[in-house]
Amino acid sequence: MRKNRKYSKAECLSYLEEYICSSQNHSEFEREKGLKRTTISRWLRIFGIEDKPSPIMSKKLSQTEQELHDRIHELERKIKSLEVELKQSNMARDAYDYMIDLAEKTYNIPVRKNSGAK
Repeated sequence: MRKNRKYSKAECLSYLEEYICSSQNHSEFEREKGLKRTTISRWLRIFGIEDKPSPIMSKKLSQTEQELHDRIHELERKIKSLEVELKQSNMARDAYDYMIDLAEKTYNIPVRKNSGAK
C-alpha cells in the first residue's frame, strides 16, 4: 500500500510536464510512477493546465478544425493559468493585510499611512 506523500510544487510540475510529453494516459502514467489513482487529474486542475487532447478526437477533425481546436485549448489553458495566478495574488494580498493588521494590533504602531493633508 502506498503512503501519503507531499510533493513540492516543482515536483508536481515536473511530473505534469513529463505526463504531457508522454503518449500514456492518466492511469498508465500514474501506475508507472507509483502515484495514486487521481493524482494527475487533481494536479492538472490545481495548476490550471489543460489535459492533452485524446488521439481519437484529433483524428476526426480536419486541419482547420484542428487548428481552431488547438487555439481554443491554448486560450482555455491561458485563462485557467491566469485564474490560478489571480487566486494566488489575492491570497498573498489578504495575507499581507492580515500581517499588517496583526502588527498594528500587537505593537500599537500605525503601519498604514494616513492619506490626510499636512
